[in-house]
Amino acid sequence: MEEKKKDGDPEIQEHGPEHWFSKWERQCLAEAEQRESNEEEADNDQDKLWHLFQNSATAVAQLYKDRVCHQQGGLSLWVPFQNAATAVTNLYKESVEAHQRSYDLGLQISHQRRNKDVLAWVKKRRRTIRREDLISFLCGRAPPPGAPEPPSPQDTD
Repeated sequence: MEEKKKDGDPEIQEHGPEHWFSKWERQCLAEAEQRESNEEEADNDQDKLWHLFQNSATAVAQLYKDRVCHQQGGLSLWVPFQNAATAVTNLYKESVEAHQRSYDLGLQISHQRRNKDVLAWVKKRRRTIRREDLISFLCGRAPPPGAPEPPSPQDTD
């Protein structure tokens, strides 16, 4: 048994508070720690919205410029108006979609952070987690007074 400990068998080692996790539990924890949120999507949305805003501002400025020309030369304002209306509509539609994507991404990130916090808390605790401890952790409060302490791992062996 001592030889296996020296060889580094993770199933046998008892170093640190994670020695009671099974191989499957350690794999699940490793997968959860590797999950990262994708912030590139938010950057792409922001760039796209900025581009649409610039297009809208240019179209509105062109409409204003053509209005002055219309007063002097009788040009039609219909085409510049359509261009400005289309640009502003595209900006609005894309901003609504980007808002929904941001909301969904925020939910995803919050779930990942919650899971990460709970997993970190579980790693620090004993093998059995009492309901009161879990509720108090999730609510950010101290455990109820007078609650009995769970038995230590040595007491259960």
